[in-house]
Amino acid sequence: MKSRRIDKMELRDRLYRRRYLLPNAVTVANMFCGFLCMIYAASDRFEKAAVAIGLAILLDGLDGRVARKLNATSKFGGEFDSFSDFISFGIAPAVLMYHWCFRVMADEFGVLVNFVFVICAASRLARFNLSEENLASFEGLPTPGAAGVIAAIVNFLPHPEPGVILIGAGAALVLALAYLMVSTESFLSIKEVKITRMQLQTRLLVALLIALLWYNSQVGFVVLAALYLMAMPIKRYLEKRSVRLTVRKAA
Repeated sequence: MKSRRIDKMELRDRLYRRRYLLPNAVTVANMFCGFLCMIYAASDRFEKAAVAIGLAILLDGLDGRVARKLNATSKFGGEFDSFSDFISFGIAPAVLMYHWCFRVMADEFGVLVNFVFVICAASRLARFNLSEENLASFEGLPTPGAAGVIAAIVNFLPHPEPGVILIGAGAALVLALAYLMVSTESFLSIKEVKITRMQLQTRLLVALLIALLWYNSQVGFVVLAALYLMAMPIKRYLEKRSVRLTVRKAA
């Protein structure tokens, strides 16, 4: 009996010491999705490349929560996660946009435009690592958000007709996202978002969005990306409107 108890204690002790492996495994899966996106993009399988970025975004939101749940946060884990994010949300979306939009008619131009995106993504991640954590909002568009916008658009229109309009629109999109990543604009943080804390109107909006994603995922993801980009401006407008109404009532 004693030996069995000792064996169980040893097993628990080993599992506890190795608890860091699980969040790091999630981070590796995130990195793999970014790598997979680049492989798919190079072979013109753009729908699968977009899905790979979507999976990477889900995994990125999971590894930190797993680490905190297991009390397995570490400096190595944070740096490893940042490097993984650079691959999945910095390099992979740029490679995807290059193959999807620029490779056929604007090869060199596409390389330069998408390299700007890579630089801004690296700068955004470096700034995030040096900043104090804010659960309510981010300063600058998060790299998963920028990658998600690209993935949503590519998923909506996986095989567009090559032309000047596509190149111009693609360049404008990439450069706009690059600018937003290094800007000081506030963007919504969904790290601590919980359904139970949402107001009824917000819950209804979430339910409608889920229904749209189920019915037509291509349109749904574009709407989701647009809502994320507009969330903070809408929030600021509603807050100002609420203040004005309060002042009027008080007067």
